[in-house]
Order: sequence, then C-alpha cells, then structure tokens
Amino acid sequence: MAEILGIGLSHYPGPLVPEEYWGSMLQRNVDVGRIPAAVYADKSRWPVEMVREWGNDNGTTAAHAHKARLMAGYKKLRAEIDAFKPDVVVIWGDDQYENFKQECVPAFCVYVMDKYPSRPFVPQALPFKTTQNVWGVPSDHEFGLRGHKEAGRALACELLNGGFDIAYAYAVRAPAGLAHSFNNTVLYLDWERRGFPYPILPFHVNCYGNQLLKTAADASGESIDERSPPAPTPQRCFEIGRATARFFMNSPWRTCLIASSSWSHASLTVKHDRLYPDIPADRARVQELREGTFKRWREIPLEQLEDAGQNEFLNWICLAGAMSETGQRAEVLDFVESHVFNSSKCFALFRAQQQRLAAE
Repeated sequence: MAEILGIGLSHYPGPLVPEEYWGSMLQRNVDVGRIPAAVYADKSRWPVEMVREWGNDNGTTAAHAHKARLMAGYKKLRAEIDAFKPDVVVIWGDDQYENFKQECVPAFCVYVMDKYPSRPFVPQALPFKTTQNVWGVPSDHEFGLRGHKEAGRALACELLNGGFDIAYAYAVRAPAGLAHSFNNTVLYLDWERRGFPYPILPFHVNCYGNQLLKTAADASGESIDERSPPAPTPQRCFEIGRATARFFMNSPWRTCLIASSSWSHASLTVKHDRLYPDIPADRARVQELREGTFKRWREIPLEQLEDAGQNEFLNWICLAGAMSETGQRAEVLDFVESHVFNSSKCFALFRAQQQRLAAE
C-alpha cells in the first residue's frame, strides 16, 4: 500500500511582490468596487487590530513579519516533501475565473497533462499596485512544471467510475497558464529556486461558487453583477478527498496531497464590507485541526463558510476527507492571522506513517 503525505498551505500572492506593496491590495479592492470607498477611508470603522497592523506605513512593517512566518512555513513543508520523495504531488486549488470562465465552470476538474505552463508574474496574477516581482524576472517568464499524466488520467477514471461527476482538462488557456493557486504553491515551495523535481497533479475545486462572477470576474476587469450557482458542498468535497486517498493508497505512487488556500478572505467577507476577514471563524477551524476533530468539517453548512469568507476552505475539506481515510493526524506548524493582508494562513502537516515513526 502506497504511503501518503498530507500538507496544508496558502497561495496568498503577497510574497510575489516587495513588502511595501502588500497593503495596496486594499486600495485595489476599492478600485474594483469590492470595498466601499467610505469604509476604506474612515479608519474609525476599522477593527483596532487592523489599525495597529496598518501602522503609519500602510502595513509595510507588518508585511515583513508576516512574510517571515510564511517563508518559514514553506521551508518546513519543502523539507518534509524532500524527505518523503513523492512520485506525484496532488494539489487541491481553485481556479478564480482564470481558465474556467462563462463557457463552463466545473465543480471539480482533474488535470491530465505531462507538463504545465506556469507564468506566475503576468500582471493579471499580481493584485497589487506593482508588476515588479521579488526575483526581478520578466513578467512573461515561463516555468515548465512537470505533470503526471498517467496518474491524472487514472484518478479521473477512478472518480468517474465511483460516481463523482468530475471534469478533466488536457490544456490550460489563462495568461498565467495554471491558476495562481497551483502556480504559487510550487513557487513558494521552491522559494530558493533549487528546482521542484516532483510531478504535480492539479485538482481544481470551484470554491468561489456564488461569488465567482461577481468577485473573481470583477478582478479580471469584467463587471458581472450576478450571483452565480453555488460551490460543491463540504460533504461532497470531503467524500471526494476520501475517494482520492483510497485511490492513491492502492496505487503504485507515493503521493503528497496538498490543500492550497488561505482561510477567511476579507475580499469574500461581505458582512465586513470585504475589508477584513472573519478571524474568529478561522480560530475555530484551527482549533478543530489541533484537536483532531476535522472530520466535522464535512458537516459545516456551505452558507456558514460563505458567511465567514471561508470559501476557499473547501480545498482543505478535500484534504480533511483524505486524511480521515488514512487516519493521519494534523500537526499545525503555524497559524498566521492578519486583518490587513486579506486572509489568515495556516501551515499544517499530516506525516506519512514512516515519517511519523521517525519523528517520534
């Protein structure tokens, strides 16, 4: 039986640009109509923690500290991946109106490709007041990411035969190639540019659901004032995670399963005027992760996740389903809160059995 390593992380785009630009995402969200200008301008309407984090330099000092913790998290996770030496890395991520647009928006989609174009620095992928990336490489620079076509095709067949009506894709069309949730995941795990030798298998989840057209399309420059159909339910995400784990446990491939997303997003938290995230809701989720009660996530009503701006948490629920199937427990490496930088980020590790025994 093949071993599985589980990982949870964030694909927040901040680390792509210098820290002095991180706070500009707030102004950009005003510009695209997400945040009311009056709410942004009136600091008396901000939580006191947000005012403190913003400081007198538009959040730059806080951004340096925030980034340091993020990079420490990615470094620890990369070390675990290198020690595990996976044959394939499955990434649950969400396409935010990048490859899937008005023609078709699948609830789930497994990619079936040998190589993926990755252009993470195109202007569309940098939601800040700059197109300058921290590496200083040209905006059209393309990384070639290895895929695992055989595993992708086999997983798609297994899920379809098992009653999961997923989509599959043999090509991408977005300017960035893969969606930024997948591009950034690999980029951050290879922060020092040593190379990422492990084949990836992107697994799209339509996390944005009823916010996709109104929120993600607005960010692309389109204006579609319409509530789109919902995301798949937490129950369905949990079950598809379980089925994915069963498949890879019985496959010939050592597999790393990654959930890629931050948790509550300010830009999705309507009750806060999309200004800051629902941090108490995130604290509840991380406590469940630490206590080992993450199986309960399948019972969370979708409406509750949407109210908390935790739409992208569906990626983590897929991972929770997988880890409930394997019986692996979570180790929370860090939980990084923020009012200013759009979301809180969690770094979690579910060690494979041999790694866990070695660590103990």
